[in-house]
Amino acid sequence: MSPSNDNYAIHKVALKRTRQACGPCRRKKARCPGEKPACSLCQRLGQRCVYGPQAASARIRHTRMSSSLSQDRVQGEMDETPEISNSQRFQRIEDRLEKMACILQESLPKVNPLADVPSRTIQPRRNSEHRHSCSTQESRGTFGVQGHHEEDSLWSSFPADFLQSQVEIYLTYFHDQPYCVFPRDWLLNHAGSLPPEIAFPLVALTSRVPHRSHEAFGDNARATKYCAQKAWAVLSGQYKDCRVGLSFLQGAFLMAQVNFADGQAHRAYASVALGIRTLQSAGLNKDKYASSVPSSEIEKRRRIAWAFFMLDRTYNASRNYSLCLADKHFTLSFPSAGTEGPHQENDPLFHGTLRDGPEKKGQNVDHGILACLLRLYSLWGKATEYVFEPFDENDLPPWQTGSALAILESEWLQFETRFADTHRYINVDFKRRAREEPESRAYLSTWMCVQFLFHSIQCLLHHPFVIMIKLRQMNGNLSATFLQKSFENSLLHSRWIARFIREMSEVDFGLYDPFLGYLAAIAATIQLEHTGSKNPQIALLVNREFQTLVDFITELSVHWENMRGLVNKLNELASRHQNYGSLYYNQDGYSGALSSMPTSSNIPRMSAEDEALTWDILDMGSSTSQLGDLIPNHDQEIGTGSPRFSDHSLAPISQGPIPHDISPLHGSVQEPISHDSISVWPFSNGNGCDALGAAMPDIPDWLMLEDYMAEHL
Repeated sequence: MSPSNDNYAIHKVALKRTRQACGPCRRKKARCPGEKPACSLCQRLGQRCVYGPQAASARIRHTRMSSSLSQDRVQGEMDETPEISNSQRFQRIEDRLEKMACILQESLPKVNPLADVPSRTIQPRRNSEHRHSCSTQESRGTFGVQGHHEEDSLWSSFPADFLQSQVEIYLTYFHDQPYCVFPRDWLLNHAGSLPPEIAFPLVALTSRVPHRSHEAFGDNARATKYCAQKAWAVLSGQYKDCRVGLSFLQGAFLMAQVNFADGQAHRAYASVALGIRTLQSAGLNKDKYASSVPSSEIEKRRRIAWAFFMLDRTYNASRNYSLCLADKHFTLSFPSAGTEGPHQENDPLFHGTLRDGPEKKGQNVDHGILACLLRLYSLWGKATEYVFEPFDENDLPPWQTGSALAILESEWLQFETRFADTHRYINVDFKRRAREEPESRAYLSTWMCVQFLFHSIQCLLHHPFVIMIKLRQMNGNLSATFLQKSFENSLLHSRWIARFIREMSEVDFGLYDPFLGYLAAIAATIQLEHTGSKNPQIALLVNREFQTLVDFITELSVHWENMRGLVNKLNELASRHQNYGSLYYNQDGYSGALSSMPTSSNIPRMSAEDEALTWDILDMGSSTSQLGDLIPNHDQEIGTGSPRFSDHSLAPISQGPIPHDISPLHGSVQEPISHDSISVWPFSNGNGCDALGAAMPDIPDWLMLEDYMAEHL
């Protein structure tokens, strides 16, 4: 057959396929099998299959074209005898094209770990449909690689069973730990049909937690990055179209969590501000339309409002950011308690508000463990405002009645008196319930967040670095008793954080929110101050607790980018600790042993580099990346980011041996140290020759060496 006849035949075959295709396949330029009344491709995609009026006439023309084509073929065979017939040639071409499409489809998942997810779980393929499925995948594009029309392609969402597995992960490791984004029942009922603005952020969050359902990802980092990018595309499109409904707020919240953890704090702060202003304009912070919406909708509205309330206060611990909305604007009721404490499974709880209090002073009130967490978040937001606010020369000394610290201490103590007995440490019996009652994990997770936050408030308020910064700008004498009490408070409550981490490790109970890692870092910097104690037994104990805290943060750093930076900063501070010795002034157990009262001029100080490093540990916003040309790429001001240290600056200033355990830490678990080796450790001898040891006060034995520790909830 001549080349002109060959091209003519190919054209006729393509024309035939085009005319017999259904309407949806023709619009998508997909290969339509042509079954009537509905083709198998449309049935698989769940779309309506419609054939145009030309399909009927196409059958009439088909007979005419067939006879004409047969005549041409006969004439061609008479002219020349080819080695391979035309039909076999066309078949070989089609087979090769289909093989190429299948090979391409199989190789794409190596580039995109999510590309293979839907094809594995949508439907099992029969051998007879293999050629058709390959061509269908070729026409629609692979999951996560191409996306021109979300309504027409499968990659716009996840398979239902995959989403259900991710919802289970979220409920296990993130729900009410600490943020109350969704009602538990609602999330379970809609697990397989979440909208894209929720599904993609949720998977971007849950993909950080190791789970067998993530084996399809191949590379979790790429999967997380893809889901985050896709989530931003969906959310920004909805924002552009002014579709900022409840699902938009929920998705924006999840993305703020992801961005904070990835070190994109500037983007996360913008998401929090947008979310809070949106819910404020809709009246969600006041239950404005509670009487006109269903009860199930009310619970969803309350939870997302309180979730933004918590996230705003979580990352308010910064020198550069402030609260978006004060406590007084949140007048809505607390969300329902999805997790009850012991002996309360059948007791209905009143949904109180942030302003509610007991009828009598000192009387406890139980609105559920989640309400306790929300009240503590309110106090945490006030504490961070106090710590990071600029100095005012008119501020009262912290030990004086009416000072900001005195007011915060009073509110903290008042919370303790109102804390219900059923949620207290002794009554909860955490380790036993964690071992024997797997169904109580939801309650115990929220309860553990309450314990972390309760003790961390005292750690932050009485942190030796914070006390040094606050007092060095005041005039006159400083209260030595206040310094001693702050010293004891910070040590006591930081030890509770280490204790809770050990108890969770003993029962294999994991919490994954990076905020808990930040709270552990605050406790670790306090423990670091005591690693040079004159008492070898105390120094050994404190070093072990410091290592426990660093190990906990190191475990979180496997999943969260900002925790990796935090571990590096802690290790850097530990290596530089000898530069400044101790931040505690009082060298004895009571103030009467001092020859004179301390003043702002003679309290311990740190170098500018050490101060900047400590601020970066305490500042949740220090992980902010470059904001274009708004922040210079070089010569950053001290206190606005992580400082760069030269090798020379790492050399210790003071002379004398450094305890072995204060070497730079890398998150590895140390081997147990026997008490027999304590005597050979190079600790200070307490004779005043060692600057580090001389600066340390005598620590009461009950504070360090007893298993029982006071001041617990």
